[in-house]
Amino acid sequence: MSRVGLLALATTASAFFPTLDSFRPFGPGYNRGAYPQDFSVVGPPLEAVHDSQQAPTGLAVDAAHNVYLTYPRNSGQTPSNVVICTSFNDEKPWPSAEIQNCTSGQDLSTCFVNVQNVVLDSIGQLWIVDSGIPYYAATGSVALYGGAKIMSFNQTTSELIRTYTIPQDLLAHGTNANDVRINNTLGTNGYAFITDESTNSSILAINLDDGSAVRRLFNTSVVRADENYVGSYDGNLIYLWNGTKKSYTTTGADGMALASGNFYWGVLASRRFYYIAQSVVIDTSLSDAEVLTAVQDPGQCASEQAGFTADDKGRVYIFASEQNAIYFVDTQLSEVNMTVNGVAPGGLGPVPAEDYVVQTLVRNGMIQHADSGAILDGWLYFCTNQLELSPGRQYNNTDNRRGPFRSFRVWVGRGPAV
Repeated sequence: MSRVGLLALATTASAFFPTLDSFRPFGPGYNRGAYPQDFSVVGPPLEAVHDSQQAPTGLAVDAAHNVYLTYPRNSGQTPSNVVICTSFNDEKPWPSAEIQNCTSGQDLSTCFVNVQNVVLDSIGQLWIVDSGIPYYAATGSVALYGGAKIMSFNQTTSELIRTYTIPQDLLAHGTNANDVRINNTLGTNGYAFITDESTNSSILAINLDDGSAVRRLFNTSVVRADENYVGSYDGNLIYLWNGTKKSYTTTGADGMALASGNFYWGVLASRRFYYIAQSVVIDTSLSDAEVLTAVQDPGQCASEQAGFTADDKGRVYIFASEQNAIYFVDTQLSEVNMTVNGVAPGGLGPVPAEDYVVQTLVRNGMIQHADSGAILDGWLYFCTNQLELSPGRQYNNTDNRRGPFRSFRVWVGRGPAV
């Protein structure tokens, strides 16, 4: 086309497609997205509670509102695996300095190898979940027997109450214990539920009476990552990188919560979450096929999800890292406030899976991969760690995280799940 023709085409196009300058100054009637505030924060304000110099993955809050954090050893050694925050910037090893690092020849069930999370149960005990996977190139990603465990501590005295090691046969195929929740009322002495975030993935249940354990949903689609999953973070696509070699994340079942008699979990390298009755998980008379059939699928939630928690009214909170947000879903009909699929608000009993509506509690640019959370006295506490900006998920393994890593709380007006 001639120069004259191109100029004529440009002139014609400008009549139909005005330049950005022609929109200024903005006024009433313009489309959504014309103003910066169209992308402002959503929900209640965040209140900062602690700054960490390392990236935490686990968080708990005790009755006195003391905050506990875990600094995992997934990509390197950390001086302390578990700490209690003593001020906004300060912290100290918890429950002691001696337990933080196993020494040569020490019984791995008596010390911390690689703690992933710390949680408070309904009777005042603090629990840690230890993957038992040390950061040594020689051992790769293999959990060490004795090191893979959960431990309960007296919240007031910090004394160890009991250790439950994950049985050797359940450590096969790269088990990677990631998160734990406790139901103190189930069975004789309660049960612990654990997510295994390995590539094969599964969920585990430990009988707190006799220490027996069961592994469920092993290597099934409801716990495994999406094939070649690509997430998004702060507007950028996230791959897995080994230098300049690209691959994909394979993290399976990760965040979890207990609510309404169910076990809820999300598959991190996906936008999927599920639930199943706790009673089904622990029923050893049921086959694996029967357990899989009992899994409920509420549909996708539009984000990968690292952390879950729940409150005393059956609301489940989903930490949506792709949206810098925390979502929620009401699982009890009495809490629902909208008509869904012809069912009016209110009523009694659980919400059917097909009627779940995931909503946004809070969205804020400061929510940089919320990982673990806890509810106490109306506040939802959570930590952030910028996981997607860490070396394994950045081209040429550049560490694009920028500390300090802040923990927050946001008002929800509810108590913890029981």
